[in-house]
Amino acid sequence: MGYSRNDKIIVKGIGGFYYVKTADGVIEAKAKGIFRKRGITPLAGDIVDLEKSGGDYVISEIKERKNCFLRPPAANIDLMFLVVSAVDPIPNLLVVDKLLAIAQSKVVKTVILLTKTDLAKGSEFAEIYQSAGFRVIDIRADLDTAGKNIKKLAYRKHSVFIGNSGVGKSTLLNDLFDFKLQTAQTSKKLGRGRHTTRAVELFEAVNGYVTDTPGFSAVDIEHAEYIPYDDFQYLFADIAPYVGKCRYRGCSHMSENDCAVTEAAQAGRIQKSRYDSYCALYKKAKEIYERDVRTKTMKT
Repeated sequence: MGYSRNDKIIVKGIGGFYYVKTADGVIEAKAKGIFRKRGITPLAGDIVDLEKSGGDYVISEIKERKNCFLRPPAANIDLMFLVVSAVDPIPNLLVVDKLLAIAQSKVVKTVILLTKTDLAKGSEFAEIYQSAGFRVIDIRADLDTAGKNIKKLAYRKHSVFIGNSGVGKSTLLNDLFDFKLQTAQTSKKLGRGRHTTRAVELFEAVNGYVTDTPGFSAVDIEHAEYIPYDDFQYLFADIAPYVGKCRYRGCSHMSENDCAVTEAAQAGRIQKSRYDSYCALYKKAKEIYERDVRTKTMKT
C-alpha cells in the first residue's frame, strides 16, 4: 500500500471541510485558498500536510498522487471492486465497460463482484468478463469463500468499492467488514436504487483502507473522465492484443477492411457486447474531440 503509518490522510470531505486521519486522531480542516486558485480539489485518499491558522487546521500541501478519479472523487487507489447486480438493477454493460476502461487508464486493477445471483442468474454476465480477462466473484455462490478472497485481495491496499445505485454495495461492505453503513432497498417507483452513501469515505480494514462511494447512475458515468478516443483500443484488455495487426495504420476497428479487431469480434474471440461498448465509447469520445477542435477554431 502507498500509505505509511505517519501519513496524514483525508478520510472524508463534506461541505468544504475535510477530515484528516493523523497519529493523534481525526482532525477537521479546511483547504488553503491557493488550491482553489490552482483548480485543485482535495480528495478522499489524499496524503496531506496540516498547519494551524488562527486556531484552526488547514491543509497546506497535497502530496503527489498515485492516481485520482473524478467519479468516484478519490485518490491513491490500489484496487477497485466494481459491484454489479444480476438484477434490480440489471447490469448496464456500457457503463461497466467505461468504468473498467477508466480504471485501466489509471493503472488500477479491477475485480468485479456479482451480487443478487440468488434472485437471477449471472452466468452470462460473468462469462463475458471472465473471457475478457477480469476476475468475477459471485458473492452469493459461496459467501464465506468470496469474503475470504475479497479480504485477501484488499489486504494492505487502498481499495475502493463502486457500484450502480441499488446493487447492494453498502450491504456487502457491512457483511464483509462489519461496518455500520446505512442501506435501503431499490425504489420500485423509480426503478433504481436509492443513494444511501452520501460521500466518499475511507475506513480502516484488513491492514489497509476500504473506501465506500455513493451509488452512481448511467448519467453520472456519462460525465466521468474523458479518455482520448484512440486510447480505448488499449484499455480493452480483450481488444488490445489485436491492435497493430490490422491492414491499415490508425485503424478505428469499426469499418475498415482487413481489421484484426473486427475479425476477432466476428469470430467470437471478442464478446459482442464488449466490441459494441468499444465502438460506442470511441464514437462518443471522437465527437467530443471534434467538437472541442471546432470550438477552438471558432475562437481563433
